[in-house]
Amino acid sequence: MPKQTIREKIEEVRQQVKANNPKGTGARIKNLAVKAIYAGFGQPDWVKFMEEFATTKQQLARLTTRDTDCHDYNEPARAYLVGNATCLPGTDGNLLQGISEFLDVSLQEPAPEKIAAPEDRY
Repeated sequence: MPKQTIREKIEEVRQQVKANNPKGTGARIKNLAVKAIYAGFGQPDWVKFMEEFATTKQQLARLTTRDTDCHDYNEPARAYLVGNATCLPGTDGNLLQGISEFLDVSLQEPAPEKIAAPEDRY
């Protein structure tokens, strides 16, 4: 089975928010997003938020560092993701707004090592 892309994971989370609205996933993700914004890029709260959208270590690096940036739009796409999440759970349809496929560019091969799901880490 092919690995899940960042975009696919964002869509999966969006569907969870929609299903749990207004409690549950949406409120939790919004809380993580607000903490991430106040903490700042690369800080532990930023990483904790982005872990929700990564299924591999390479994806998490793309979301939490500039080391894997390969497109000028990677940085704005990360900002859109955390910014969009602050509108949850009420506007569950906008998590992908402004992101497109930019966060997945060049992360398709080789198959990276899996990381634990956020709920299994804490």
